[in-house]
Amino acid sequence: MYASQIIYSLTAIAGCASAICLSPEPAKRICYDENGATPQNLNMKEVAFIARYLRRYQAQAIKAGRSPFWKMNEADADNCAEWQVSSKGKTWALAKLVGDDSAAVTFEDIANTIDAAVKAGDIDQSEAINGCGTAGGQMGVIVNTNDPLYQSKEFVDGGYTYEGIVIKLVHAP
Repeated sequence: MYASQIIYSLTAIAGCASAICLSPEPAKRICYDENGATPQNLNMKEVAFIARYLRRYQAQAIKAGRSPFWKMNEADADNCAEWQVSSKGKTWALAKLVGDDSAAVTFEDIANTIDAAVKAGDIDQSEAINGCGTAGGQMGVIVNTNDPLYQSKEFVDGGYTYEGIVIKLVHAP
């Protein structure tokens, strides 16, 4: 067997292995200064900006007749790929679908998951990702199930669930 055939075979095997999400991530908050994680050294002003931006984006989307939802279709979620929701400077907010169904959450719920400082209602600030401080972290979206948007035609007819999206705050590579 030629060396190139071995390399192509190993690449194909590795490609298949990486296309399967064998270890979905939990919805609980994980700070990146915990057990074996890598602190991200985030700028907290950038974190707060991202949350404010997402809230404003949703308000503008509704006013313009656009969708207030961040949607992750199961068929398009690319087996545990992380999608960039927003960024500011060197801080990225990423989303990852860890459930088995297509999911959608409001941009405001993502914002409250990142930074519960504004309009958080029942959410305790220490429960949001920014409670991890500059280390960054991740958690499932804190969903306001009382929001009437989750009873909207778009959400219901789209067959979405609001479970299964994990948000991560990381430093840009």
